[in-house]
Amino acid sequence: MNFFRSEEHLRRWEGYEEKMGEGKITLDSLIQLFGEPYFTNRGRPDYISHFSEYMAGLVGGLDKLPDAGGFWKLSSFQTAAFNLAMKLGLL
Repeated sequence: MNFFRSEEHLRRWEGYEEKMGEGKITLDSLIQLFGEPYFTNRGRPDYISHFSEYMAGLVGGLDKLPDAGGFWKLSSFQTAAFNLAMKLGLL
């Protein structure tokens, strides 16, 4: 994970490729994402018991991020697979 001061700074980085544009996200959005129970409750003794709830919250949280590009969002196929796994109790 790399942090940049601005989009201009990112574009001047020697390792930048245009296809990486979908992966850029603001620090505010990263803070919001890492504030989800999936991350904040990892130290709880019952974390695994609630993993499916936390995972569902994380997936929903990704969709709510205002500046998250396609890199951060699940495709329709991935969403369908995730929902099926939840219904079957695999997660």
